Amino acid sequence: MPAHALSERAARAALAAHFTPGQLAADLTEYTPAEVWDRRVRSDGSGLLASYRPSEELAQAELTCPFVIPSDEEWPTALADLGPAGPLGLWVRGRERLARLTDSAVAVTGNRAPTEQAVTRAHDFATALAEAGHTVTATLAYGVDSTAHQAAAETGRATLAVLPRGLDGAHPHAHAPLLRSILDNGGAAVSLYRPGTAASGATLKASAALLAALARAVILVEALDHVVAMHAAETAVDLHRPLLAAPATGDVRSSGNARLIDKQLAVNSPDPHLALALPHARVARAGDVADGDLLLAAVGKDGADYFNTPYTAHPEPFDPSCKCGVCCLITKPGEVVVLSQGDPWESCDPWPADDRLLIVSAQRLTDRPLEE
Repeated sequence: MPAHALSERAARAALAAHFTPGQLAADLTEYTPAEVWDRRVRSDGSGLLASYRPSEELAQAELTCPFVIPSDEEWPTALADLGPAGPLGLWVRGRERLARLTDSAVAVTGNRAPTEQAVTRAHDFATALAEAGHTVTATLAYGVDSTAHQAAAETGRATLAVLPRGLDGAHPHAHAPLLRSILDNGGAAVSLYRPGTAASGATLKASAALLAALARAVILVEALDHVVAMHAAETAVDLHRPLLAAPATGDVRSSGNARLIDKQLAVNSPDPHLALALPHARVARAGDVADGDLLLAAVGKDGADYFNTPYTAHPEPFDPSCKCGVCCLITKPGEVVVLSQGDPWESCDPWPADDRLLIVSAQRLTDRPLEE
C-alpha cells in the first residue's frame, strides 16, 4: 500500500508492532508515520514488513480495543514529557474515560511478593489517594499493585491498569476477574502492545516506564532493588515526577527503597497524607516560596535532590550577622532568602533566591503538619 494511502493510525500501529519509539525517533522528526513505515518496508531485506498489512491488522486488533494516538482527544497529555521516546500509540479499554483518569493519576507500585507491612501500606496509600480524588494507577501485578487496585475499588473510585501484554487478556492470568472489575466500575486499562502480545521481560520494563510517565507522582511502597517496580521509580526520577518511597524496613525486600532514600532520589515517608500532596508538587524559585509551603527537594540540572525530611517553610529576611555557621555557604551573588528559622534546624536555612525547589504550596496541603 502506498504511503500516502495509509492512515496515520494504521501506520503508527504497524510501527509500534515492530519497533520501539527510540528506533524511530530520528525518522519521525523528518517524515510522517506512513512515510516512515514505507521507508522501513523498502529497506527490510527479510520481507517480513512487506508481508504485513497495516490497515487489515489494525482493523482486526481493534475488534478487541481501540488504538489511541497523540492526535486523539483522549491522548494523555503527561506523555509529552517523554519527548521522542513517547509511545506511538496506546491500546485502550475504557477509551472514553482515559483523559479523565490520567488527569489525576498517581502510580502505586512495588514488590510482587511483598511483606505484610507493605501490603498494609499499599492499602493505606491507595485508599487515601482514592478518597482524595486521585486515580490509583498500577500494573495489576501480584502484591503491592493489585492490592492498590483493590483498595481503591473499595472506596468506589475507578482505577487505571497498565498492562505489559495485549489487552485481550490479563497479566497475571489469575487477575482476569480483577481486570474485568476495573473496567466494569468505570476504570480503564492501557497497553503499549497490540492484542495477542504476550508479556516478556522487555514488555514488563517498558510498561513500568509507561506507568510512571502517565502519573503525576509515583509511590514506591516496597521494592527489592532491580525489580520491575524500580524501573518505574527510576523513570519517575528521570521525568522529574515527584517520587515517594516508603521507609526501608531492614528486610531485603525494601532494598530498592533504601537506595533511593539514601541517594536522596525520593522523599521518605510512611504517611499517606504526604502522598496526597505529591501530585500538586511544582518547581518554584526559593525567593517565591510562601509561608507554609512544604519543601520537598532542591532542584538542579540533574533533577531533584530530596530532603531527608520534608519541612514547612517560614521565610524570613536574610541576616548574615546571625553567625550560625551556614551563611558562609552562600557564594552566589544576588538576593538571599531564609526559608526556615529553627524548623527543623537550630540555625537558619539561607537560599539564593534564584535557586529552585520542589514544593507543595500551602493552599494545596489538605492535612497539616505533614512533616515526619
